[in-house]
Amino acid sequence: MSQVIYEITEQNIDIAYREHNEHVIEKETDYVLGKVVTIMLGVFSDKLMGITFDKSGIRFSTDYLLSEKHRKNLLKWLKRLATMEMPPSDLDFGKIKIDLENWYYQMGGEGIHFEYHENYLLTPREASEQLGVSKVTLNKYIQQGLECVDTTSHKKIPKCIIKIWRDPVYAIRLQMIAQEKKRRNQSPTERLQEINNDLTELQIKYKSATYQEAFQEFDGDSMDDPSDYYTWRDLEEEKREIIDVLGGPSIGKKP
Repeated sequence: MSQVIYEITEQNIDIAYREHNEHVIEKETDYVLGKVVTIMLGVFSDKLMGITFDKSGIRFSTDYLLSEKHRKNLLKWLKRLATMEMPPSDLDFGKIKIDLENWYYQMGGEGIHFEYHENYLLTPREASEQLGVSKVTLNKYIQQGLECVDTTSHKKIPKCIIKIWRDPVYAIRLQMIAQEKKRRNQSPTERLQEINNDLTELQIKYKSATYQEAFQEFDGDSMDDPSDYYTWRDLEEEKREIIDVLGGPSIGKKP
C-alpha cells in the first residue's frame, strides 16, 4: 500500500467517525478487509492457496460500526499494511492469519477458511517432533485449539503453528478462536457443561477455587506463561454470560 493511499484512507476513516457516517465506515471496512486478504494471498502465495468466507458479506450492526473498538481495529490494520516488513517471517504470517481471523469474527463474520499448499502442512508425527512432545500431547493441544486441517489422508498442521504455539500471547488467541468456532455449533447448555469441566480441571491442577486465589497478586502480563491465567479468567467470564442468558440477570451474580 502506497503512502498516499494509506493517508487518504486514514483521513476518510477519521472523518467518517467524526461525522458518525455509518455508510462510509462500512465502505472503508470492506476496503481494508479486502486489502488484507489480497496482500496475504500475494505475499504468502507459497503458503496459501486461498481464503474463503462462508457468506459473501458481513451484516454489521450500527453499534459495532460506530464503536471505538472498530475504529482502532481499522486504523491498526491500515498501519500494519503500510509498514509490513518484507519478506515477512513464518511467525509473521501466523500472527497476521490469527489476527485476521479474530477480527473477522469480531465483526460478525460467519466463518473464514484458509486453504494451504500441501507442502506447507506437517503430519502429526512431524509436528509432535518439532514441538518436542508425544502424539498424545499433540492431540491434547489440538483439543485445546492448536490448528489442524483435514486433508485427503489425515489431519495436518500448518508449519507456522509450531512457532505460534510457543508464543504465549498468540497461542492463547489461537485457543480463543477455536473456542469461538466451537461455541457457534453448541447450545448454551452444552457450552456451559464444557466450561464447567474445563474449570474443574484448572481447580484440581492449582488446588484453588478461583484464578484470583490461584495466582494471587500475579497477572497475565507478569507471567512467563500466562495461558492458564487468561484461559481461567475468560472461562469464568463466559460462564457468567451464559448463566445470565439461560437464567436471567439475577443468576450467577453475587447478591
